[in-house]
Amino acid sequence: MLDLAAIYRAFDAFEPLPADDNVRYVDLAPVRGSRIAHRLTRRIQMAGDKPSYHLVMGHTKCGKTTELNRAVGMLSEHKYFTVMFDVEEQLSGRTFEYTSVLLLMAAKVVAQFQEKGILVEENSAKKLAEFLIEKEVTVGGQLSFDATGKVDARVAPNLLVRLLGEFGLGLELRGGYQRSRQITTQIEADTRGFIEAVSELVQNACQQVLSLGYKGLVIVCDGCDKLNLNATDEHGHNRDLQISMFVDHAAELQSVPCHVIYTVPISVQANLGDIWEQSPEFVPAIPVTKFPDIDEKYSREGRRKLTEVVDRRLGDTSIEELFQDVSLLKQLVDASGGHISDLLLLIRDAVLEAQVEEEAKLTQEHVQVAVRRRLYEYTRLLENKYLEILVVIDQYKTATANSDSYRELVFKRLVLEYICGDKTVVDLHPLIAATDAYQRWRRVDPNE
Repeated sequence: MLDLAAIYRAFDAFEPLPADDNVRYVDLAPVRGSRIAHRLTRRIQMAGDKPSYHLVMGHTKCGKTTELNRAVGMLSEHKYFTVMFDVEEQLSGRTFEYTSVLLLMAAKVVAQFQEKGILVEENSAKKLAEFLIEKEVTVGGQLSFDATGKVDARVAPNLLVRLLGEFGLGLELRGGYQRSRQITTQIEADTRGFIEAVSELVQNACQQVLSLGYKGLVIVCDGCDKLNLNATDEHGHNRDLQISMFVDHAAELQSVPCHVIYTVPISVQANLGDIWEQSPEFVPAIPVTKFPDIDEKYSREGRRKLTEVVDRRLGDTSIEELFQDVSLLKQLVDASGGHISDLLLLIRDAVLEAQVEEEAKLTQEHVQVAVRRRLYEYTRLLENKYLEILVVIDQYKTATANSDSYRELVFKRLVLEYICGDKTVVDLHPLIAATDAYQRWRRVDPNE
């Protein structure tokens, strides 16, 4: 009798694989066109002593964090000290700004250094702490200082952790976009002073790790790819958050004097290669269906790799033991559109349905229920304004990337981007193509 509860837990789509998980990890480079973790590692190594800045782009929940974890593991093996954190997880929201990212970066450097028994030089922490106090970028009434706002250098590192941590400014930054705007406005009264304070702290951290025999410091800012397209500011004006972060304030994000990796939204409307001097590493969806004028070998290999992903997650259980018919797995792979998170969610929901029905294996009915439920989730994202452009994408397998509607579609994963050899293909997510709304718009019987 299969342990369906254990199988259900094995398909957790929200758990990135750790760097050393070679049991479940599948190298998807052949179907993605690039060895993401290896390329990031080599880029940093080749930069030498010069600070370098790297972007990783892809659909949300497409496996970027797993690749970043692998990169961190490789960098650690090559004697780099790494600090990694998830911006969106720390802020509990998707409407942050460059100031929030840099503040969190400073906090995580100090905190993670302390966890390893390394103390950031007191005066560098003192400078940033005093800046935050002077500009009143603090939590009113929760922390007290002397009348001049000066900080004892001996307590500065711990104070900085408190200021930026869970019960300090970190809590404030969770207050949504309006609070983020207030904090940014306070900081931008002296942007140069803020950047210098953060840079001095990071520079000292670099010196510390070099003195301990490391080759350098690498900071990984995950979660920036989840940044919303826009938000309304205090004056009622709509602000493009992605352009503001990665274009307007690219210089500030590249002012940190060490190696930094940022994840970036797939929907950002800019030529980032010109602004950042390096093109982003792209993590596309995996081709699973035959595209017009594209060799079928790409979709064939994509299905094979995703089958391997499932097989690795099952451990000692075979695919034949789990599914009443192995063709049912192909149905789930096709429904996922080659997006790994969706595939894991579909299988998990099918397993849950089998448990509810007290069945020993996954049947056609369980698969249909899982697909139907996931289809409903995507249906809720489909707006009438998208229908016309969806038809164009469906017909030509491409789109105008600078279209506002396209930005929303790719950000919400209603359309997926693929790399097949030297060609980029855009297609509807299969679950969107299957919605009643889209089928009616195309005047096609959904059952045909």
